[in-house]
Amino acid sequence: MMRLYLDLSYGIGGDMLLAALADAGLDLHPLAEIFRNAGLTAQLCAAPEMRSGISGKRLFLEQAGDQPLRTMPDIEALLDALPVSDAVRERSRAAFWRLAEAEAAVHGCEVDKIHFHEVGAVDTLADVVGAAWALETLGISEVRASAIPWFTGTVCCAHGELPLPAPAVVKLLDGKPVRPSSFTQEMVTPTGALLLDMLVDTYDDAGSAGPAGRLAASGLGYGARDSGGGLRVFLLEDDGAVRETVWVLESHIDHLSGEDLGRAFEGIFAAGALDVLALHGIMKKSRPAVALRVVCEDAHLTDVEAAFFRETLTLGIRRTRTERTALPRKEATMQTPWGEVRAKEYTLGGQTFIVPEDDDLAEMARRTGQSTAALRRLLMAK
Repeated sequence: MMRLYLDLSYGIGGDMLLAALADAGLDLHPLAEIFRNAGLTAQLCAAPEMRSGISGKRLFLEQAGDQPLRTMPDIEALLDALPVSDAVRERSRAAFWRLAEAEAAVHGCEVDKIHFHEVGAVDTLADVVGAAWALETLGISEVRASAIPWFTGTVCCAHGELPLPAPAVVKLLDGKPVRPSSFTQEMVTPTGALLLDMLVDTYDDAGSAGPAGRLAASGLGYGARDSGGGLRVFLLEDDGAVRETVWVLESHIDHLSGEDLGRAFEGIFAAGALDVLALHGIMKKSRPAVALRVVCEDAHLTDVEAAFFRETLTLGIRRTRTERTALPRKEATMQTPWGEVRAKEYTLGGQTFIVPEDDDLAEMARRTGQSTAALRRLLMAK
């Protein structure tokens, strides 16, 4: 499996993603055949393009004859007729429903009454279905993107002159991270915003930015409009590791006894903490203290923070959102001359390792008269 990273430094348009993936090595001929056989396009290809001395690719699409404005039922009928997998069809269908809901909210009408105008044209159908098809073809398991650049100005469309970002774009970007920029032109088109809503699983935050992993390929896609440096994509080999966002809570504690600190550990773990660590040091007035550091998932943040305050009686907690990488692991067992022990099995760099559980080793050490460390070395050497 592969992971995909989108560099949104210069925004995204609907045609830029397929162009960038083609530049990274994706063959678009099967996609072109799908649309040609459906009578929607006469041509769909990505051709080399040079801008500001940098080579990339641009998507060219020629529709087959005059195409009508389409409502959501029309789009659904087209999707049902396309020879694509059910996963591609349903992902595309969900995206168009999301777009219809955004347009209906902006214009104050029923979803099935929406005529898609510019975004209902054949090129948008190709962009959306093509993106879903491309991710399936490449075996993409996760999509991550940089923060979205904010932009200003106006744009002319079927509804007249509108402020940027266009109202439908704002609806589609709801809940997504944006950053300030000096751009005064349309950097994220409605179809581009739809692709972000449809595809991206996670976005960069202040604690982690950029692609991570073994780089397999990269590409640069230009749009029909000259909006800057284009869309860069990076294909990364999936090492099986799980990348997730966690919270780190920390406070300096100089008023608890060892017994109270131990009970605080128990209470914080019971609230859902992943890990608790005490780092010893000296604070103001030369007082011995600990920096109590707690790691928890977003789902348990409220409970863990409440337990932190309750168990330690601290007056303040610093918290930081950060990213961690966890190697794939599963429960296993190890057969030994002294019986079976539970273990963790994990993979790193294509190699599999099995580590015995400490509690089982401690019990075995008591029964055999050996040390836990000696037993661990013996079992790990096998």
